[in-house]
Amino acid sequence: MKKFYAAVFTFVLGFSLLGFAQDTSSGSSASTDKKVAKAEKKEAKAAEKGKDMRLTGWVKEEGGKDVFVNDKDKQTWEIANQDAVKGHEGHHVKVKAKLDESNHSMNVDKLTMMKEKKQAGEMKTKS
Repeated sequence: MKKFYAAVFTFVLGFSLLGFAQDTSSGSSASTDKKVAKAEKKEAKAAEKGKDMRLTGWVKEEGGKDVFVNDKDKQTWEIANQDAVKGHEGHHVKVKAKLDESNHSMNVDKLTMMKEKKQAGEMKTKS
């Protein structure tokens, strides 16, 4: 009888630990989702009001055109004025730009390169 109780106890303990392991991993993705949603809401508000937005991200070439990939929400924005980012492909930059949600594009007013130590890291992509 003792062996039976020991087996049941081990079984229950094992499954309860599996439940906790799953719980902790979902918490981190939930907080990431909240940050992304907050960033997207802020961008939409700025676009609606026609205000400039300051964003940090990467300039990369996609389909023969330069695009901006935002660090916070990993959204890709088409760049309306390509000359403003010419020569910055693959660089980590800060931009001041007007956003247009209707066609998901931006008009870059000012571009500033990030410090050299931040340039060394490669662009992070969504996992």
